[in-house]
Amino acid sequence: MYRLMVVEDEDMIRKGIVNSIPWQSLGFIVAAESANGKDALEQLKKNPVDVLLTDIKMPIMGGTELSKKARELYPDIEIIILSGFADFEYARQAIGFRAFDYLLKPTNKKKLLDAFTALKESMDEKREIKEEIFYSNLYISAGYETMRNEFLQSMLEGDTSLFNGFDEKAASLELDFSGHYFTAATIKLDRNSIFKELESSWATDKRLLTFSYRNILKEELSNVDNAYYIVKDYDTIDFVFCFTSIEKQKTQMIPCLESISENIQNCLFKRVKVPYTIGIGLSYPSIHHISKSYNQAKRSIQNSFYLGDKKVQVYQDNNESKYEQNFIRFYPEEMEHVAVSISTGNYIETKKYLTSIFRVLMEQNLLPEIVKNYCIALKLMVQSKITNSYEGMEKIIGDEYNDFVKEALNVKELETYIVSVMVALAKEIDQSVDPLEIKEQHKVMDKAKSYIAAHLSEKITLKMISEYVYLSETYFSFLFKKITGVTYIDYIQKLRMQEAKKLLVNTNYKVYKVAELIGYSDYKYFSVQFKKYVALTPKEYRNQGRMEAEL
Repeated sequence: MYRLMVVEDEDMIRKGIVNSIPWQSLGFIVAAESANGKDALEQLKKNPVDVLLTDIKMPIMGGTELSKKARELYPDIEIIILSGFADFEYARQAIGFRAFDYLLKPTNKKKLLDAFTALKESMDEKREIKEEIFYSNLYISAGYETMRNEFLQSMLEGDTSLFNGFDEKAASLELDFSGHYFTAATIKLDRNSIFKELESSWATDKRLLTFSYRNILKEELSNVDNAYYIVKDYDTIDFVFCFTSIEKQKTQMIPCLESISENIQNCLFKRVKVPYTIGIGLSYPSIHHISKSYNQAKRSIQNSFYLGDKKVQVYQDNNESKYEQNFIRFYPEEMEHVAVSISTGNYIETKKYLTSIFRVLMEQNLLPEIVKNYCIALKLMVQSKITNSYEGMEKIIGDEYNDFVKEALNVKELETYIVSVMVALAKEIDQSVDPLEIKEQHKVMDKAKSYIAAHLSEKITLKMISEYVYLSETYFSFLFKKITGVTYIDYIQKLRMQEAKKLLVNTNYKVYKVAELIGYSDYKYFSVQFKKYVALTPKEYRNQGRMEAEL
């Protein structure tokens, strides 16, 4: 409720305004009354209000002087003038102290209701903007953005320790690395040119300049799948791109990077032309290899020394044998998914994952030796997980597996063989599972679901759930997917979005509060995820839901 003060020297009119208008249904409460401007100012000192509804002509101090002084003391106060004078001078003065509306007496009830309905909408929008700015700054001041940047930077620099519990670390920072095409890029601006601009336009304030970078970056990246940036310094910006298809990567990435560079040049550097170079690494099928792409992006920029004025440098050096020898040490997590799905007898998921992996490997055009190494490693990973079914594995796969892989002439032939034997193995394991064991698995998943529902407003990690049901993280993750048909992360998000929809329609909580109640610390990230899920922003969904309820 917004607090209102009615200032009118005629008692009958003032009482009529206070008592005849349904103020609470409009979103206001009459907190004070006064017969003149001087008394109103004294009351404001003791009892501040959000809105003044004041007459113009009153004894001791009129409405014009009251409005001016009230605006000086309380800059955010809203003012509506109610006057019997239609003189233009009074209207001009009202404009001068930014009155929201100027109503002539005698005014009818409908005009007054319309004025306050419009005022309420305006005040709600202003309050929401202020609250969004406040909470956005709160998260930044708490170091949330810094934590995300440090995580991304460590990932780009090749800190492999990050990949222990990677999913939950990324989820806790609300980073979405879903996709099949992971690429790093960097924009390098000429340092000497920027320093000249800093001296002339920015008073050598690097922080203000980098803050301006962020505003441009947020705007430009808002329409790209999953893209993250790090303003490393005033001359360097690093990027991580995660695309779901090669088509999106081709159509979005380079135009986006070029647009960012040009906007920084045109909007921020007025006196000096600042040259820039964009370096782009190769795309890899797993986020685990993003540091490789990042090193390539940096080397691409170094190559610009020899390539002249070309602003976009895509890495083209195919002499990667040294790295590729070690590439097999860091498998995409999809390999682990396949091994677990086979070990749990989920032959449908096995086929799906293998088909997806081979599609990506072919599109990445990796060396044949690397693809074959993947297949050999897959057999070893499966063996480590199905010690109880080792005889079944030997019966289906046999000794010829390694020989076939090594001698395969093309990737399609290899894919057909691998999918065939691994799906057959998963089916063999599925048929050997005890029905009582399946029943017990369902009980465990029901227990996990209850835990998730009870902790929906908190940060829920894979480790927390798996420890609660006494399973390893990997096994729980895949058992959950096998039984429910969705990943535990998608399941949690669906529950949260369903709860968000209820809260938006049935309560007056602000968007940031709804986000907080369902476990999101960053309301902007929540808004993006909500729109992906519902195809409407939280505000649009709230308005639509309430309109439908009124019909």
